[in-house]
Amino acid sequence: MIPSKSKSGLSDTPNSKTTPATPRVSKLGRAGSTRSDSASPSPVQKPRFSVDRSPKSVESKPATKTSTTPDKHPRTLRGSELQAQLDVAQEDLKKAKEQLASVEQEKTQALEELKDAKRVADDAHEKLKEAIVAQKRAEESLDIEKFRSDELEQAGIEAAQKKEEEWQKELENIRNQHAVDVSALLSVTQELQRVKHELAMATEAKNTALSHADDAMKIAEINAEKVELLSGEVNRLKSLLDSKVESMNNEAAEMVEKWDAEVNDLKQELDRAKAAEEKLIEVETLAEELRIELADAKKAESDSINLTDEWKKKAELLEVQVEESKQSEKSSLDSLAYTRKQLEESNALLDDAESEIATLKGKMESLEIEVARYKTDLDESDRRLDLAQQEALDMGKTVEVLKSELQTLEEEKLQALNNEKAASSNIESLMEERNKLFDEFNNARDEGEQVKKAMEGLASALHEVSTEARETQERLLTKQAETEDAHAQIEQLKSALKNNEERYEVMLDEARYEIVCLKKTVERFETEAKSSSGDWEEKELNFVTAIKKSEEELASLKVEMAKVVDALTGAEVEVKAAKDHTAQMITKLQETESKGMAANEAAEEAKAESLQLKERLLDKENELQSITQENDDLRIREAAALEKVKELSALLTEATAKKTEENGELSNSEKDYDLLPNTFEFSNTNADESEAEKMKSEVPSGQLEDCSTEEPKTKEANGNSDHNDEEPVEVKIWESCKAVEKDLASEREHEAESIDDDLYSKIESGSSDQTNGLLTKDMDNGATSPTKQQQEQKKKKALLHKFGSLLKKKGNHK
Repeated sequence: MIPSKSKSGLSDTPNSKTTPATPRVSKLGRAGSTRSDSASPSPVQKPRFSVDRSPKSVESKPATKTSTTPDKHPRTLRGSELQAQLDVAQEDLKKAKEQLASVEQEKTQALEELKDAKRVADDAHEKLKEAIVAQKRAEESLDIEKFRSDELEQAGIEAAQKKEEEWQKELENIRNQHAVDVSALLSVTQELQRVKHELAMATEAKNTALSHADDAMKIAEINAEKVELLSGEVNRLKSLLDSKVESMNNEAAEMVEKWDAEVNDLKQELDRAKAAEEKLIEVETLAEELRIELADAKKAESDSINLTDEWKKKAELLEVQVEESKQSEKSSLDSLAYTRKQLEESNALLDDAESEIATLKGKMESLEIEVARYKTDLDESDRRLDLAQQEALDMGKTVEVLKSELQTLEEEKLQALNNEKAASSNIESLMEERNKLFDEFNNARDEGEQVKKAMEGLASALHEVSTEARETQERLLTKQAETEDAHAQIEQLKSALKNNEERYEVMLDEARYEIVCLKKTVERFETEAKSSSGDWEEKELNFVTAIKKSEEELASLKVEMAKVVDALTGAEVEVKAAKDHTAQMITKLQETESKGMAANEAAEEAKAESLQLKERLLDKENELQSITQENDDLRIREAAALEKVKELSALLTEATAKKTEENGELSNSEKDYDLLPNTFEFSNTNADESEAEKMKSEVPSGQLEDCSTEEPKTKEANGNSDHNDEEPVEVKIWESCKAVEKDLASEREHEAESIDDDLYSKIESGSSDQTNGLLTKDMDNGATSPTKQQQEQKKKKALLHKFGSLLKKKGNHK
């Protein structure tokens, strides 16, 4: 009875230990337990197993004792390996922290550089505003000057028309006078002489006009030569620009090849994120420099516009203005070449940024590979845990401890599965982020294509950047091919990830199968333990001590495994932080790319404004051509007017010839007497031309006729005098008349000094006043001012006094 109680007591203890651990068993464990229950024998069969296997159990004692001692060495070795792995993980963590610190420093530097770039951009905007205000002022001044030039041209045309009308009126008046006043020969001869004098003045005016026209032609020829020189220099500058563009294209191609080689080298490096950010900041600075240079180009173009306007206004200062225009054109061409260089460099930097984005993607892939490696390490640790559990099962062989260890292992595996699920979710989130990055990269590439298309449009407008456009298209094709290759690589990586997931699932299935097998073995051991419970009762004390030792070792192993798991979780957290940091860096890169695109758009707008200014320059050149055509038309009109003057002079010569024939019957003595008033009036007309606006009246013809009638009376009274006596008298009269003319000329030259020195206006005023004198000679002079009438009366009195003295001298001589 006593041994039966002990058996029952011993059999109750493991059941009481196993009861609280039953709810932790998984579904597979439950299935295995059902199988073990079905396979376990009945209590009737227990003594058979105990009797049959009693010697075997006796023989198994030394085996169990010997099996516990040699298994401690691999556990210590595994602990050292775990410590080495922990040291490696700590070193990796230190390196990652150092990289994060360096990346943060670079962030601060990048933010400072961005602030500086914003300041420079603000300054550039202010300069642009000032340039726009100056341009508006220049345009307003241009409009005002154009309006003035138009008014002057209209006034000149109206004056020419008035002159033509006056000439026509004069001709009509002359014809009417010839038709009506045939009897008044003296007045007609005087008018003819005045007409001759006017013709002489007209010929002088014609000669001066011809000289002015010759000077204008010479100036026009000089300007044409200068324009040809300018066009030659422009062509030469264009050829130089073409050569420079070709050289820059070659240098750009060489730089592209160098960058491709460097990209291949940089793919193996992990620290290129710094260079990527710095280069993107440089792209922004270059874009701002492009804005500043475009503002300078606008200023240079405004200077060239002002120079062209001054060339229109001041024909005499053409040489200085041409030199300034040359300088401005050179500066504008240099600025344009520099802007082209900057645009090419910005395109190259954009390509570099794209390549660096590709390297960052490679780094992301490498990080994913490292995550997969960590997962493989976790799997290996799980396998090592399984091996440790198997060794514990071999050493322990107690059902309760094995069940507890299996439950803990199942929980850890569930945790590992949860960790794997979390890792897979992280991988999925990373894949989503990668897809987003690729979408953003495609958008950036589309925007880059749009920018390059706009650049191609500008190149077609300038007719000089066609080669660059072709090269950019070829680069785009290569970049598209590279992006397609990257997409193919990404698809390959996705397929590899899928294969790895399938492998992990297969491995999990295998692990589950092994767990099921272990549960079956445990159930088998339970049945064996139940069957051999009688034989094990004596050995329970020894097994209890061995179990305690194994439990302590398992506890130490669990502590070590917990440390390893904590280290792995810390590594995973750091990996996640690194991923977040890389995501932030990618967002910053995208922001910098967007800023670069905005800068490129601003540069394109500035170029469009420069094109508009060039179109305005072309319009101004067209206006110059129209003005030159108008000048040619005016010259043609002047030639026609000269021809009309010649015709009028021919008509006047014909009229004078006719009148001389009609006056052939007069005697020589009458002609001599008639010449006195004619010469007197001729001198008066010469004096009147210098002060055309002051005096328009002369000695009345009635008084002169009285003088001429008095002379033949004296001849009749002194009929006994000889012809020889009359000749010296006439000579004296001629001399006295000449003296009078000289006195009058000297008196009126002092009065003519106040008249305007401009020759052309003087000729016009003289001709108009002379024509008015012809028309108003025989009219009443009552419309003159009282001061002028008094002066004229004084002059008339002086002339009459001198003429009376001459007559007295003549009478006394006789």
